[in-house]
Amino acid sequence: LIKIFRMKIFKILFFYLLFIIYSLEILLFFFVTENNLSKKQIFNKRIEIAKKKGIEYDSRSREEAFLDLKKINKDLKPAFYYSPVFRFSKVFKDAKKNNKIIPFRGPINSKSLTCAEDLKYKLITNDKYGFKNSNSIYKKEINSMLLGDSFAEGNCELSENDIAGNLTKKGFNTVNFGVSGTSPLVSLGIMREFGKTIKPKNFIYLYYEGNDLEGLNWEKKDSHLINYINDNYNINYLEKYDEINYFLKLSSFESIAYINQFKKNENFNKKNNFKIFKENLIDILELKKIKYIIRHSLLRKKHTKYDLDLFFLIIKKMDLEARKHNANYIFVYVPHFSRYISFPKSPSLKETMNLKKDIINEIEKMNISTVDLTNFFDESENVKQYYPLGYIGHFNGSGYKKISEIIVNKLN
Repeated sequence: LIKIFRMKIFKILFFYLLFIIYSLEILLFFFVTENNLSKKQIFNKRIEIAKKKGIEYDSRSREEAFLDLKKINKDLKPAFYYSPVFRFSKVFKDAKKNNKIIPFRGPINSKSLTCAEDLKYKLITNDKYGFKNSNSIYKKEINSMLLGDSFAEGNCELSENDIAGNLTKKGFNTVNFGVSGTSPLVSLGIMREFGKTIKPKNFIYLYYEGNDLEGLNWEKKDSHLINYINDNYNINYLEKYDEINYFLKLSSFESIAYINQFKKNENFNKKNNFKIFKENLIDILELKKIKYIIRHSLLRKKHTKYDLDLFFLIIKKMDLEARKHNANYIFVYVPHFSRYISFPKSPSLKETMNLKKDIINEIEKMNISTVDLTNFFDESENVKQYYPLGYIGHFNGSGYKKISEIIVNKLN
């Protein structure tokens, strides 16, 4: 009888424990926000801000805008970047499998569509190499080459309003070799392949604390990109534009096919209510939020492992590459917008933001010219004026202009 009584007590306690745990999980599900807002939530917030400010806005998706503008701009082509964004592309995967050349960026000598964080789409010009420049930039001696990801490329702004464009206006003829979605290995590769031809006086590399270290984890697994660590490695990129054009042609067909499919089916990327309910229920049953809190808050488990040794080696190789061309190398630290605008931070983002001091100190130990943009933005009374609609995203024209004013003091 005692054993039976104990078993009953144990079952009751176990039931109450499960009840408490799942009740807590349900409360966390309804009242604790995710670390990342969905693209739809961010888009809706931008529209809300635009309405409050009385600003005209474009509510089309990027796919819809592309197809509409393609009808009147036959020269318009989809953009391509040597980045994880295209890792699932069949054209990209086939090229990797068959050891074919993959361009850093495209299209070549064509227009492409910007993003619209200010809810206004724009057409940008891509030069003879596939980067965001007008070919006329090469008619004069190049003072600086701008490298990095989407912040260097100047996402969502026209060429004349990005960092390279503003530096050019100030008399420092600057080519934009930024490639959205990339990390430092791509920038090192661009320096190696284009440096001896462009011959700039300054190589300016923008490091973005938001995702560059995470992106490096992808880049270092690429057998081609990782080879740029070797001082003499190059593929004579400029001599292979027949192959590059062929790849970009295939990539363009593939991207347009995807865009057309997206247009045909308005629910292509939408989940029905039952599927959403099912996924949420599974998350609750698996105690997803409680596990997340235990793992990252109580145990303080690191979200991602970053290869800082490789990162610093790449920066050192960039500096050596610049010296090879008798040029100045400048490292620019770009802060994440969540330092200044309220936005949920993921554990991985918190980790990279906390590495800022270590990164700046190590770069300065290398005697590399350094610009820490947080020094300016931390003291700015109205940081939001430098972001589209005063909300999250890349910088707007005013932000890129201000950054160019800060960088210009470091140029030769």
